[in-house]
Amino acid sequence: MGGVLAYALGVILVCLSSLVGNGVHVLAQDAVPSAGSLQSDLSALQAFQRKITDKNGALVTWTSANNSAPCNWKGISCSRGRVSELILPGLGLSGPLPDELGLLGDLRRLSLRSNQFTGRIPSSLSNLTNLRALYLHENALTGTLPPELGKLQNLQVLNLGSNGLVGVIPSETGDLQSLRTLDLSFNGFYGNLPGSLARCLNLSEVFLTENALTGSIPPDYGSLQNLQTLGLGSNNLSGLLPTELGNLRALQVLDLSRNGLQGPIPVSLWTLESLQFLDLHSNKFTGSLPGDLGNLLSLQKLNLDDNLLSGDLPDIFDRLLQLQELNISSNQLTGPIPESLSESTALRVIRLDHNQLAGNFPSRLNMLTQLLVLSVSNNFLMGPVPASLTALSNLLALDLSQNHFTGTVPAGISSLAVLTSLSLAGNGLDGEIPAEFSQLFSLQVLDLHSNAFTGTIPASLGSLQQLQVLDLSSNKLYGLIPGELGSCTNLQELNLSNQNLSGVIPDSLANLRNLQILNLSINSLNGSIPSGLGSLSGLQTLDLHANSLSGVVPAELGKLQQVSFLSLASNLLVGNLPMEFGDLLNVRVLDLSKNSLVGNVSSELWRCSSLITLDLDDNQLAGPLPAGISQLVTLEGLFLQKNDLSSEIPSELGNMTTLTAIDLSENNFTGSIPAGLANLFQLHMLNLSSNHLSGSIPPLLASRFNASSFLGNSLLCGRPLQNSAKCPNDGSTPVAFEKDGGGGLGTGAIIGIAVGCGGIVLILLGIYALGVIFFIRGDRREERDPVPFGDHKMIMFQSPISFANVLQATGQFDEEHVLSRTRYGIVFKAFLQDGSVLSVRRLPDGAVENSQFRREAEALGRVRHRNINVLRGFYVSGDVKLLIYDYMPNGNLAALLQEASHQDGHVLNWPMRHLIALGVARGLSYLHTQCSPPIIHGDVKPRNVQFDADFEAHLSDFCLDRLAVVPVDPSSSTPVGSLGYVAPEALASGQVTRESDVYSFGIVLLELLTGRRPVVFPQDEDIVKWVKRQLQSGQIQELFDPSLLELDPESSEWEEFLLAVKVALLCTAPDPLDRPSMTEVVFMLEGCRVAPELPTSSSDPTAHTSPA
Repeated sequence: MGGVLAYALGVILVCLSSLVGNGVHVLAQDAVPSAGSLQSDLSALQAFQRKITDKNGALVTWTSANNSAPCNWKGISCSRGRVSELILPGLGLSGPLPDELGLLGDLRRLSLRSNQFTGRIPSSLSNLTNLRALYLHENALTGTLPPELGKLQNLQVLNLGSNGLVGVIPSETGDLQSLRTLDLSFNGFYGNLPGSLARCLNLSEVFLTENALTGSIPPDYGSLQNLQTLGLGSNNLSGLLPTELGNLRALQVLDLSRNGLQGPIPVSLWTLESLQFLDLHSNKFTGSLPGDLGNLLSLQKLNLDDNLLSGDLPDIFDRLLQLQELNISSNQLTGPIPESLSESTALRVIRLDHNQLAGNFPSRLNMLTQLLVLSVSNNFLMGPVPASLTALSNLLALDLSQNHFTGTVPAGISSLAVLTSLSLAGNGLDGEIPAEFSQLFSLQVLDLHSNAFTGTIPASLGSLQQLQVLDLSSNKLYGLIPGELGSCTNLQELNLSNQNLSGVIPDSLANLRNLQILNLSINSLNGSIPSGLGSLSGLQTLDLHANSLSGVVPAELGKLQQVSFLSLASNLLVGNLPMEFGDLLNVRVLDLSKNSLVGNVSSELWRCSSLITLDLDDNQLAGPLPAGISQLVTLEGLFLQKNDLSSEIPSELGNMTTLTAIDLSENNFTGSIPAGLANLFQLHMLNLSSNHLSGSIPPLLASRFNASSFLGNSLLCGRPLQNSAKCPNDGSTPVAFEKDGGGGLGTGAIIGIAVGCGGIVLILLGIYALGVIFFIRGDRREERDPVPFGDHKMIMFQSPISFANVLQATGQFDEEHVLSRTRYGIVFKAFLQDGSVLSVRRLPDGAVENSQFRREAEALGRVRHRNINVLRGFYVSGDVKLLIYDYMPNGNLAALLQEASHQDGHVLNWPMRHLIALGVARGLSYLHTQCSPPIIHGDVKPRNVQFDADFEAHLSDFCLDRLAVVPVDPSSSTPVGSLGYVAPEALASGQVTRESDVYSFGIVLLELLTGRRPVVFPQDEDIVKWVKRQLQSGQIQELFDPSLLELDPESSEWEEFLLAVKVALLCTAPDPLDRPSMTEVVFMLEGCRVAPELPTSSSDPTAHTSPA
């Protein structure tokens, strides 16, 4: 908006110059007529008419039939017997500009603007030495600016804007000593700004916006004492802003927006008392705003949006009485909003959003009676929403979202009669949604999401006929969805997700013919999906996942030709997938997972040519996977796990080069793994576990994916499976028949062992052999269940390992094998004979009763996610209780942070820290949302974040309190969690919750970002208070871990780091209800950084688990 205003002012000034050019300043300076005659002018004009295209017949009167030709022709003026003006704007003329224009030797004004002329600007125009004004803007001219135009010593106005001109602005432009207005905006000029322009001392207006100019602003421009407008916005300028610009005492408009300028704003700029419009937005300016800003008494518009400004806002706005627009959003400003802002009564627009402003609102905002727009979103403002806002009767848009406002919506909100947009989202507002909202008849946007509103949705909202966006998601609303909402026929977005809504989806929603987004997910809605939703032809997003919807999937949904996201996941839907879904030609994400759909995977889906993610997991689909799936040439994610699909995996999958994730686990696929899968070089996630696949694993796949991708296929062999013996077709024994140590289980071996070790060992081995036989003969689908060995005490969920193996692998729990000691026992490193390494936790004496231990351990064995340290098995006998995990060779986060603090950042750079944070968040979100019942970790801390060989983070040590009863170590722990990491409410109550886990994660994130341990702060301060204090004081670099100080403040990584800090502060909000869910944390962290991540479910960033 700011750039438009600045440009508009420039256009006005240009037009004023044009009017002046028509009169005194142009024609009053008549020069002596040049050589030539009116007849030669006539010939030149006739040649001009012949060579251009006049499709509208605008020049039909150009004939020489009368004696007054050409002076009576349209657009022609004469003076002293010669043609002095050629004015033909906006007539639809086209074609190249003829060279004959240069023969109009006495021409003073040439205007061919707003036509369709093409080609180059004729250099012959340099012959028009009497020319005062040249207007060729708004055409389609190309090529470079002829340097010969520098000869036009009398030229006062040169306007070539809005063409396709390119090249360097010639230095000869500085020879135009009479030039007052230069407009080369909206072209493709590149190179440096010409320093020679500083010689044009008569310049009053310069417009070079929207080009590709580079370099710095020449300090010599400070000598242009007559300059009133300088527009250099939307280029690629860099460097510091020259202090010499403070010499431009006549300057009224300064637009340097959308460049790469940096450093502090020069103090000299605040002395330009004539300045009315100052637009510096979208640069990299740093430093604070001084009190000298109050010297700009004529200032009407100030736009400093999207910079790196910090510090408090100066309390000087009572001096800026002409100020109409204030935009300082998207900076790093801290402190309160100044009270003096209420006294700048001419203000019409205030934008202070996306900063770090804190405190309460100014108390007298009701004085700003002309205010139209007020946006303070994404700050740390608190307290109640001020009642004084209801006095702003002219307000059109009010955005208070993403702050810490509490209490109820103030009474009298209906007095904002012309309000079109209201956003209170992301606060702590409570109470019922006021029925008063229904009196805001002009309202187009009502966004209340992520608050604590209770009660039912007011049916009276159906009276808001202008409403286009209604977002009430993530509150505590209950009851039915009012059918009256179907009367909001202009509605384009309706989001009621993540509530406690019940009942059926009203049929009246089918009346919302303009609807583009419908999100009713994560509620308790029941009944069938209304078939009328299929008539919403403009619908682009339909999200009904995580409800209790039943019945069949309506075939009518196949009529949603514009839909790109369709999720019906996690419901009670039955029947076949409608063939009509093949008509969804624009669908990019199709998610019907976690239902009870039956039948085959319909080949009609292959017509969904835009599909990127297909998620049908956890249904009852059967039959083969058709080879025609390869027609989905844009598919990136294929999720068909937990079905009853059978036959071979089609080799055609190897031709789908866009695939990044494939999950076919827990089906009945047979045959070998297609070798072509190794050609999918973008594939980052592959899960073929728990099928009936056989043969060897293709070597290229084996080198890219770990064993978890292939486990549970008893006839698969080769790397990376732990038992990497030769495959059957090599003449050796299949892996399912091998002994644990890898050798044969021959009679001679058994006898030898019996002779050497005695009868007891022989009996144990006999029992072990029987266990192997029963394992071989059992139903192959039993591979998914725990497999007993020995005397039913060693339970492994995947590959068979005996207690004897564990004893041998740990040196009978020798001290040399100890990895760590915690209150939950000792962890040993176990080296198995096949070369694999496991981690074995021996729980302390006093653990829970054996049957309870088994139940809890078997439940934990079903917890599987790529960012969880998965339980592989357990052992119980008397007081001996063992838990078996994968070994994590790269230690834990606590050790890694300590190492990073001594190695100057080479260990742990910002991208690694971000990936670690994201991995932990995904694992914790899985525990909270995908486990039934949800699992509370209870002790999230860096020591419980471990790293595998690829440095992927795995959350560990959860639910151990269910398996052992241990005393609390007062030096490091509390009854719940660990000192420094436990949430205040959990410490007080002794109870952990999902919200307390979020708090602990936030502390870990702050430690990961700053490198400071939370236990090193004095008693009256903690890491959260310290971070907030650094932000409020503008000491941003103090936040960085010393190993991150190399981050460039101008880089995107700097901004990403600050966004992550803000996520951590949200997680550590004092009120548990103000904290985001871990699913929301994952979403926010994914948005912090643009980088390739592992594929996730469209409906839930943690939905796809690892079968490991």
